[in-house]
Amino acid sequence: MIEKNEQEPGRENAPAEFGRNLNRKISEMTNTNTNTNTNTNNECGEQHRQRRMMALLKVLGCPKNAPVPSGLACAAVDEPNDLILCGIVQRAIANRRDTLVHCYRNIGATDPFLTVLVLCTTNGAELLPVEIIEHRKPEPLQLITKDSTRCFRLDDRFLLHETRVPSKVRLPRAFAAAKARYDVALADTLRDHAGWHPPVVTVEGGPASTAA
Repeated sequence: MIEKNEQEPGRENAPAEFGRNLNRKISEMTNTNTNTNTNTNNECGEQHRQRRMMALLKVLGCPKNAPVPSGLACAAVDEPNDLILCGIVQRAIANRRDTLVHCYRNIGATDPFLTVLVLCTTNGAELLPVEIIEHRKPEPLQLITKDSTRCFRLDDRFLLHETRVPSKVRLPRAFAAAKARYDVALADTLRDHAGWHPPVVTVEGGPASTAA
């Protein structure tokens, strides 16, 4: 849990204040030995990141031709570290906007190795590593924490709400179904050039680089 009052000592010191409390959490999230594909020709790097976030938002229930809902922001991070993620947390708290973050190991990676939900709370924000899961076939996918203890869905206003976690026996099939639906949505982004495009912020520096 990140609390609001931890950024008050001075905005120039805010990253350090946040980093003091986030270092362990961020290390747990980013120090994962996961192999990812790389794109040695990064001319389309931003398009790759935009397509993946567009597919994610689509399967979560965002309408095809609508703008990104004001209650949910999104970002892509290359080589995530405490300074970058602290800046994203600060902005989420300041704007009261939950934020989905795709984390990439390096600028040449084509697939995120981690998705993080910055969830705003009454006292600040939480950083939750999440993945997608299918609750029911016709319904949009939901987000579930990596430890499978919390689950979130988008409501009709495209705001996140916590919901019931599926039973453990259903999880393997629910994960597989969610991945299949996401893969279809991702493939559709190659063919659909008329739809809206989420303004994914590709973060390469510290908090100053996180402006939407």
